[in-house]
Amino acid sequence: MTDLTRLHLDCGDPTPSLWSLLSRDPGGGLTPLFDGRRVRYSFNTRTALREACDILGLQPGDRVLAPAYNCGSELDPLLAAGLDIGFYRVDRQTRPDLDDMARRITPGTKAIYLTHYFGMLQPDTAAIRALCDEHGLLLIEDCALSLLSGVHPAEGFAGDVSVFCFYKLFPVLAGGAIVLNSDHLEFPHPFDQPPPASLLRKPLLRMGLEAVSGARNLKRLALWRRRGRAAPVPSAGTGGHSDMPPGYYFDPALCRSRISGFTRRALSSFNPMRTRARRRENFTTYQEILSDIVGVTPLYPTLPETACPLSYPVLVDDRDALAACLSARAIAATPWWSGYHRKLTWDGFDDAQFLKDHVLSLPCGQHLDRRHIALIVSELTAALARAGRS
Repeated sequence: MTDLTRLHLDCGDPTPSLWSLLSRDPGGGLTPLFDGRRVRYSFNTRTALREACDILGLQPGDRVLAPAYNCGSELDPLLAAGLDIGFYRVDRQTRPDLDDMARRITPGTKAIYLTHYFGMLQPDTAAIRALCDEHGLLLIEDCALSLLSGVHPAEGFAGDVSVFCFYKLFPVLAGGAIVLNSDHLEFPHPFDQPPPASLLRKPLLRMGLEAVSGARNLKRLALWRRRGRAAPVPSAGTGGHSDMPPGYYFDPALCRSRISGFTRRALSSFNPMRTRARRRENFTTYQEILSDIVGVTPLYPTLPETACPLSYPVLVDDRDALAACLSARAIAATPWWSGYHRKLTWDGFDDAQFLKDHVLSLPCGQHLDRRHIALIVSELTAALARAGRS
């Protein structure tokens, strides 16, 4: 770990805030986010995570402790590297249980995987780093959902490696990054493979159609085309749960694939300051408008001062049905992390299963304003009323 990383964890921000520098040059795009750090850019975050296994020197059979509340897609690259995944407990506020984490460390454990959810940085990150140091473990820090959160944007100073995602916050064609924080680590080889054209063709076509017809009309067209078709039957996953979508599994052909040129060019045009401010504003608008609605519980009742929220996550019953209702109204609400990786088991992790089955992610992207949020809440309220009458 670098001296800068230690200072950052022990004393807070060791240097003038990068946010203050970005405020002086708001048109600089995302390039300044990783100034002074050892970073490489990958096709997507899963590609970066597979590369992280090699950078850290992890070997097949090595055990990695990961949070029981997970998508599954972020852990599949580790499984593809032959690693053994064990879970530690995460409570219903998405906070890791440090005591449970410590109890599950065995002689075969080589690393701990830490996730920052929905743009909310984990408050016990420094303690988890200390636990790793005490036991001689590596730390993989997943910042895919928290790119613009923190005293510095692109936080992720605690992990030996940290990984990031661009398309979660910005309308780009995939794109990820990996940062090395520990001095003894090196990049064994660059991301020198071209991004697969087959994975770029469909989103490029979609973006073109959206530019011509608008996203809302494109969504209506997709819904119209599906009308009358039988709904797909989810394949069986673990313990009777439905499997996660097939596209969430890691494709080994993506190893060492670099970021798309389309993504690089697009990233130069985005304004991190404006993005963070608008997302925070939309989050607080949800807090205000949803406060009196029965049947909807915010996952996070408060917004930390340095957080850039990915979305507005809420806990609801009949989550999948509500998500389908909102999707039919061209609202990008997501049944967050529904489906279970077929090679992992959640037995004994009831809180994680509760979150996977009840979290509905409401959009609060920078393209939305108060009028949009009010419309989304109105549609959600109507869907809840219909569910109550059924």
